Amino acid sequence: MKTTIPMVALFLLFQQTITAQNLNNKVEQSIVTIGTTLKEIPAERLLLLDQVAYSLFKKSNNNKKTLVVFIDQSNQELSQLASIWLKTGLFYYGRQDRFNIQSAGINPKIKALSSIASLNDYGFKTRKVRGEHPMTYKIKYGSGSWLAFPKALKSLPITKNDPFKIVLEQTHNIQDEDSVELFISEPNSIAREMLYITTRINHLINTSAKTQ
Repeated sequence: MKTTIPMVALFLLFQQTITAQNLNNKVEQSIVTIGTTLKEIPAERLLLLDQVAYSLFKKSNNNKKTLVVFIDQSNQELSQLASIWLKTGLFYYGRQDRFNIQSAGINPKIKALSSIASLNDYGFKTRKVRGEHPMTYKIKYGSGSWLAFPKALKSLPITKNDPFKIVLEQTHNIQDEDSVELFISEPNSIAREMLYITTRINHLINTSAKTQ
């Protein structure tokens, strides 16, 4: 189903920037630095991350963006950071046109997104802004920016089978074949795991292109 990449090769992939000119230099350097820590991911966790990456690869489409939604209970920390770091990795490899990455909560808390501030340490520039939604934050990654705000899964304009859902916390509300459980207990691992997933996706896309 998937090929194994030695950890040394994975680190080298982080140094071979394709279209990372969309990211500022500090964010790029943070990605490379985080890449040196991939070896710290436990083997059992790597298997799960590989499955998520392969599922995303199979769902991706050159002609249409695949909608991916990270889901937790409150849409305050886990799902917000996971969506931002997955988008960052996709930009690094020039694969952002394949996916539309969103986050949502089962019971979102409409309060300040304190977790967003941690992104400043990696080169992002974040600030609270006035927006259509309360508690909206602008996250500048380089040549562009994203908006983040707490929202409910049911508020997204999607059909039942439209998105691929990645569930980050235990919930009984998400039960369908287009979802996968990737429970996260340690927020500090999110950046590393999401960047690992994008490295795997990039490898799968490149390998697929060579065999066609």
